[in-house]
Order: sequence, then C-alpha cells, then structure tokens
Amino acid sequence: MILAMILFGLNLDPLYESIAAVESSNGKTSANVYQITPVYVCDVNRALPVFKLSDRFSPFKSRCMMEVYWTMYGHAYITCTGKFPTYETLARIHNGGPDGWKKRATDRYWKRVKTQLAMRGVIHVAP
Repeated sequence: MILAMILFGLNLDPLYESIAAVESSNGKTSANVYQITPVYVCDVNRALPVFKLSDRFSPFKSRCMMEVYWTMYGHAYITCTGKFPTYETLARIHNGGPDGWKKRATDRYWKRVKTQLAMRGVIHVAP
C-alpha cells in the first residue's frame, strides 16, 4: 500500500506529526504513536480488510489505517455538510470517531492538534 501524501487537498504529513505529538509525545510515551484502538482497526477493516491488531504499533501501518478511516468518514462528512474536510475535521474524526467532527468532546483535542500545526507553520492561530 502506498501512503498518499494528500487527501482532500490537504498535505497529511504535518497532521500526522501533530497528532503523534499530541497522542504520544512523538512516540516517547507509547509504542502506539497514534493511539489506534482495536475498534479503530476493526472499523478500518470493514473498508479494507488487510490490517492486524498488531499493525497499530507500526507508525507506517497506522498512517495507512488513518488514511482509510479519514477517507471513509471524510466522504461521509462531505455528504452530510457539502464541504471538504479540513485538518480540524480529520483530527476530530481521528479522536472522536465517524462523527467526531461535531462532538464537543473533541474540541479540546483539536486545540492541542491546532497548536502543533501552528508550531509547524501550517496554520495560523490568532493570539
């Protein structure tokens, strides 16, 4: 599987880096850098049944799973809202599941990811 660098017109690399920083201090606190859960793996396997639970400990395979997950639920987001997903949408889906983009519980998570994206010069955060 080739990992796409762009999804919905977004460069995914800074988002992966930002999520890794938020989730696991860039792998320093967890072998599962993106905190992929067993439920997440099962959900991804409904669309592309090639992943094992142990794959969530591989940063590369985790990125592949995230890409499948974002594709699945990013298209659902488009259908629901008529808009393309943003970094915020994808981060909140990663954290809160298929409809995480509209859950208040993912607001705090997004703020942390947004800070990381700003540190990487990807987005501007007003003071």
